[in-house]
Amino acid sequence: MNSKVYYKIGILFAVTLVCAAQLQAAPKFSYSYLDEAVKEFESKNSVSSVVLMEMDSGKVEYIYRPEIAVSKKLPPGSLVKTFSTLTLLKYKDRLGFSPEKKVLCKGRFYPKESFTPTKSDLNTLHLPRDENGKEYLRCSLTKGHGEMDLRSALVQSCNVYFLTSASSDPELFYSKLYEDWSLGKSTRSRLDPYLEPSDTNFTSISSLRKVAASIGEGGLQVSPLKISQLYSSIWKEGPRLSPYWGAGQEPVRSEENPYSGKDLRWITSVLSEVPKSGTLKDLNVPEKGSIGILGGKTGTGTKFMHKYETHGWTVLSFRKDRKSYVLTVFVDKGSGGNQAKSLASILLDKIDSKSKDSGIKSGK
Repeated sequence: MNSKVYYKIGILFAVTLVCAAQLQAAPKFSYSYLDEAVKEFESKNSVSSVVLMEMDSGKVEYIYRPEIAVSKKLPPGSLVKTFSTLTLLKYKDRLGFSPEKKVLCKGRFYPKESFTPTKSDLNTLHLPRDENGKEYLRCSLTKGHGEMDLRSALVQSCNVYFLTSASSDPELFYSKLYEDWSLGKSTRSRLDPYLEPSDTNFTSISSLRKVAASIGEGGLQVSPLKISQLYSSIWKEGPRLSPYWGAGQEPVRSEENPYSGKDLRWITSVLSEVPKSGTLKDLNVPEKGSIGILGGKTGTGTKFMHKYETHGWTVLSFRKDRKSYVLTVFVDKGSGGNQAKSLASILLDKIDSKSKDSGIKSGK
């Protein structure tokens, strides 16, 4: 047996030990029965990851593929529109923004002449050309949404609205979005042995990519765990908590929430409309089940440096047994409105069915 074979065996043994250590370190979740449902979904779709977090504590009640959920940063797509909305509201005077002012969406956003795409932009963004050879960014509806104000733009996930609003002052908008939402920082989680990506500093990117950040594009990347943490702080109108899963651990504040209660209450009201009339309107949840949906958002993120491939996301808030949760679903190949939404529906149905079975067994 030559040295190369010994080397490969050594690497395989080392990887096996690491995987075994990680499996032993992860707790036994009461929602582990969801594993089979995710595996079945993956067999027909692509690699996926799931985070179920209890909002009031930051405790991770279930996680599927933590090596993705905790340790990878990925393009979040339209999930960022919720963050963009709160940024626009907080800095509306400096940005010259009005939530009531309507923007006409015809399906295309044409960058200003001062935002001429750089070589990096062309490699990162999908910028088709029109019949006159002019580059533009697409909306989620090819023919457009028509006239949109802030509320309708978030519910219907209108790209043109957010791109137009952010383009008034790309530097200010992007800096506040990046800083207020700590997009370069980890969640400060306590999910040993999984490590989060290192913090990154504010990076210098083109004006066009700063505008595109308003819809979660342009190279912006966050982990599913980070999405769970940020959305939890929105729905519970409280601080950002350090995610944990160990028995006996207590909630720990990671950061304060920089947004006012008034704006947070408004945004949760808007997100509650998404499952009713927005991009999650076909979400299959039993009306008289044990789960009460509070709101949600979908996202389709363009893979970094692979501008013709997308990731799918869905984030949902729901109540069950007097507790509130955030469910974050990531699908490697797909869209938020299709594959990710489908997996979220499957998981909610499993949770609801399990709860009913438990109730029958206990005689409730």
